[in-house]
Amino acid sequence: MRRTLPLLAALLLAGCGRVDEQPFVPAHAAVPQHAELGWRESHPGAIGPRLVFQVDAFEVTTEGWSAAVAVTNDTSFDFEIDTGPGDYGFGLMLFATGDLKEVDRANRDGTLPAVREATRIEPAPPPLLRPGVTWRATLSAPGSLAAGSWVRVVFGTFRARGAAPADLERVVWFTDHAHRL
Repeated sequence: MRRTLPLLAALLLAGCGRVDEQPFVPAHAAVPQHAELGWRESHPGAIGPRLVFQVDAFEVTTEGWSAAVAVTNDTSFDFEIDTGPGDYGFGLMLFATGDLKEVDRANRDGTLPAVREATRIEPAPPPLLRPGVTWRATLSAPGSLAAGSWVRVVFGTFRARGAAPADLERVVWFTDHAHRL
């Protein structure tokens, strides 16, 4: 029995008999790159009261990443912009594909990837995003991003102040568009 126990342990540690797992594929960091994107997306729709989210450019450097973004309040009420714990911050989500159905499925199933939060937002969000106002900023953070992944930009949590339609009371936006690294 003493001889078989070490052999059994060695076999288990070596992973013998495990055919259900995918082979390990090491991730490589995306190479430095710059993309002029010009994305413009609206919530809840293209007309009527809405928030308009823009991603003008995205850059990967040897030190990290940055995104030039903007949000326009095209409603008649103010929005508070939450960036603290318990809310979605501003940053990126990385996906295996650029398919929007993957995002919808992950959102529905509660399996969205973690937000790679921006550690720097310049200028910082205003205390209130007033009607008709556009806030422009650069989001950035250190660290590499996996080559071949698809990047979507995440726009924090916007909370309407005052009487707002239900679909504008609390808005967290991740872009429909995606950029492949």
